[in-house]
Amino acid sequence: MSGSAEVVPVPSAAALEEAGWSDLVGPEDFFQTPRWLGVQERNSGTTMDFLMRRRAGAPVAALVTAWADDSVPWLLARPDAMLARGVRDEVPEALARLADVAQGDAASLLPSLVCGGRHLGRTRPLAAPDALPSDVEALVADAERLAAERGAASVCFPHVDERDADLVELLRRRGYVSHPSAHYAWLPIPPGGWDQFLAEMSKHRRRRVRLERRALAEAKIDVRIEPLTPDLVRRLGELDCNLLRKYGNPASPEHSAGLIGWIGEVMGDDVMVSVARKDGVPIGFGMVLRSRSRGREEWFGHRAGFDYDAQGSLPLYYDVLYYRVLEAAAEQGVTVLHAGIGSVEAKLARGCLAAQEHSFLLRLEKSPR
Repeated sequence: MSGSAEVVPVPSAAALEEAGWSDLVGPEDFFQTPRWLGVQERNSGTTMDFLMRRRAGAPVAALVTAWADDSVPWLLARPDAMLARGVRDEVPEALARLADVAQGDAASLLPSLVCGGRHLGRTRPLAAPDALPSDVEALVADAERLAAERGAASVCFPHVDERDADLVELLRRRGYVSHPSAHYAWLPIPPGGWDQFLAEMSKHRRRRVRLERRALAEAKIDVRIEPLTPDLVRRLGELDCNLLRKYGNPASPEHSAGLIGWIGEVMGDDVMVSVARKDGVPIGFGMVLRSRSRGREEWFGHRAGFDYDAQGSLPLYYDVLYYRVLEAAAEQGVTVLHAGIGSVEAKLARGCLAAQEHSFLLRLEKSPR
């Protein structure tokens, strides 16, 4: 039948392009592009599934999933770790979810099927402009079926953006409950670039920025945007590992370097690094990924790392991850810089917009063996 609709699996990230996955990706969905999902598939340490909804033979919607148990290291998108963090912060909704969905133990949410991508911001199904609500719901239902068949304790959409109102309504209708997981920040690049950005700050903030940059200049710190070249990989792996360990994530310099090198191979000219050097040695970096879709170019901050001993009290963070990137983005006509999660108050003070994101959870009843 020409009008028939079905959900079909795509066997691997390598097969996504041919299946038409890219036709469903919007400007803000860089982390669900076939190239990036290929990076994640290699680095996830777990099973990933790619579900596609076809109608009349054409793709109209898609959903990526990843299996999460206590062995996967990506804690910022793992339902038990996100809930435990909310409980530690005494977030009322998280306390309620601990009592109802997690039955008093956040670890009981594992294993879980994480849906919509495990990236840190806007985890959601992909949908073509002509997709119907029933197309998206069919994907969610199929993911729930997959989770139940594999013996998952829960299904999780880790970072659902409050702007995705249709998805929020769908998940609530299907019995999901939620708690805040993060704030996601982004910066519309002002047409006047850095000068306009600085002029629109408050007088107090403008003075702070100038003092920060003066401190770096006096310390002879050189910060610039450059290609990710093989000679940088080992050192950036060390810096990346430093940051991961600082925030309690398991990491090794070798693993970080391997991932960064692989990103460079896959992304080519679409990955850049903002590197801070002292006496010629990198002491801090931020990775920037270029997204081009539907006539727009947007940049995404992804990874970062620092030599905390060499940095000392120097204000490296915002110059490396924000100011230098903003300058370069404006020069190249980029429309949006995605600053991601974390440090939301500081990002708002520097001109970003932000949206609340929630972890949506569905408890599954395990069938008797």
